[in-house]
Amino acid sequence: MDLYQKNIKILAKYYPGMDQNIEEALKIEEKIEIKEEISDDKVNILKIKKEGHVYYLSGKRNARKPPQEWLLEQGDIPENYTFIIMGTGNVGYLQELFENVDVHLNIMIYEPSVHIFQKALNYIDLEKIMEKHTIIFWIENVGGMTINKLDLMLERLMKLERLKNLQLFALPNYDIIFKEEWELLFKKCKEAALSNRVSYNTAIAFSASTSINVLKNARYLCDGYKTIQLFRAIPTDVTGIVVAAGPSLNKNIKELKKAKGKAFIIAVDTALKPLLQEGIIPDMFFIVDAQKPLDLIKEEEVRKIPMVTTLNATPEILEYHKGKKFFFDENYQFAENIMLKSGLRWGGVETGGSVATNAFSLLYKLGLKTIILVGQDLALTGNKTHADGTFEEHMPEIDTKNYEWIEGNVEKKVPTRTDFKVFLNWYVYSIQQYKEHVKEFRVINATEGGAKIAGTDIMTLKNAITETCTKEVDIKKCLDNIEPMLSQEKRKWAVDYLKNIPDKFKELEKNAESLYKYYCRVGQLCKKQKMDSEQYYKLLTKIKNKIKKIESNALYQLVILTVPSATQIMRNEADEQMPSMKEEGIEIARKGKLYMKIVKDTAKILCEESQNIYADFN
Repeated sequence: MDLYQKNIKILAKYYPGMDQNIEEALKIEEKIEIKEEISDDKVNILKIKKEGHVYYLSGKRNARKPPQEWLLEQGDIPENYTFIIMGTGNVGYLQELFENVDVHLNIMIYEPSVHIFQKALNYIDLEKIMEKHTIIFWIENVGGMTINKLDLMLERLMKLERLKNLQLFALPNYDIIFKEEWELLFKKCKEAALSNRVSYNTAIAFSASTSINVLKNARYLCDGYKTIQLFRAIPTDVTGIVVAAGPSLNKNIKELKKAKGKAFIIAVDTALKPLLQEGIIPDMFFIVDAQKPLDLIKEEEVRKIPMVTTLNATPEILEYHKGKKFFFDENYQFAENIMLKSGLRWGGVETGGSVATNAFSLLYKLGLKTIILVGQDLALTGNKTHADGTFEEHMPEIDTKNYEWIEGNVEKKVPTRTDFKVFLNWYVYSIQQYKEHVKEFRVINATEGGAKIAGTDIMTLKNAITETCTKEVDIKKCLDNIEPMLSQEKRKWAVDYLKNIPDKFKELEKNAESLYKYYCRVGQLCKKQKMDSEQYYKLLTKIKNKIKKIESNALYQLVILTVPSATQIMRNEADEQMPSMKEEGIEIARKGKLYMKIVKDTAKILCEESQNIYADFN
């Protein structure tokens, strides 16, 4: 196999279909002629003829030296540095980067000629390069790629925090041969950088929605319950049933009536409507997703069913629901402060990425020895993702011919998705671990379809209920007997605590403003002809102390949740090796000012929102 064919296979591995797309694009005629020559220093080079003019993409006499000199000019290239490069016709520049730079690079290569790209693939080995670096090839006319479709890609590459460690350049003569394309690429990069700066405040406001949801839902903690309270309230000799909403649920849903009053039935949110249509009211339901719409559970019967939820869940759903709300650990510091008042340990529920895995984990943690899985297909049974009656009365069928097929419960092979496969792996691992701790622990897969879950007993739901649900149990009474986690006195404290949240955000905003000024002073000091090192280190000490104060604010976590990318801007500036104290200080100041502006602006937004949220709260 020659180098070209090897590279084509590698490209197809990372970009499925690219090999065929290149073949198709090569059929398109281009207004250039390409000839291969050997330079005086024995390097393969390309000569381009366009509109009567001849251009070399590498030096005719000396092709090796310019790329080497260029790399020396770059100095020490930091980790995750980004290059946006126009051209592949001079592979010397790419080889210098790939072979002599040890750190990981992000490289986007735009090549306006697929025919030049084809030639380049004869001279560079992509195998190790693609493993080491993140490389995006954008080749004109390959698989619909054109320079006019680059905007979104450039916006992703040119995030605000990346702009300092990013470089755009064209390989020799590309800016002349492909003058229009180069000018357009330059323009698009400039617009992407500007767009990311202009949209900064809008992005913060939009990103704040998660934190705002958490603040809205926090009020329910005052009259809420903790999942740890279910421990000992639910008899451990009762069978637990997790009702998921896989397509196979339609096969055996009616059987669940026989388990009512003889098992602890927990349904995931999407399974509620199908259950209610069959006259089955679960003992409890789980909802954790902030994206789930109210319509999913908007049934009068649902309002009083106890729910297990999180502060991240859709606020409209928690408002609509009037029954008991059980919360589990989400590690929000301000919420933990309320929980600690209850005297209950925070306790947690493991997650395998889905609401059904949450429910399964809860039942195990409550000490139940037998758990039945229903509707847990983890596959597209009958080419459907969910049972009928969940999102739609009749769920649409999906073409699964290109899906991965795995071992099934009933069928030999069933199609699955990547996310379903993740959940499946979680079940297999967790069941194995649980059985090592509790030898008598048993999981029955009564899905009657879908993927096989190793470590489970495969049974029909009818047989599983007959065998394990033999004891009468009044789950409603068990749940009714649980008191709210906060006494009236502690509830009053919690209400006052939440109503004081706007002041906490104001305090955070004030401290961020103060720290911003410290960073400004650092920058001014370092830009002086002769900087005062003693003053410099005193300022750094003040900065560290102020950072500690900011981080001690319980609401700071919600700010960081709002702008996770901000944490990458400043947090590790001390670890960065700079050539001099002066340059180090300038960089610390730059990052610090940017970071504190984000913190200050976000704290202000959340302060205003929390004032509205808790204005009439009592």
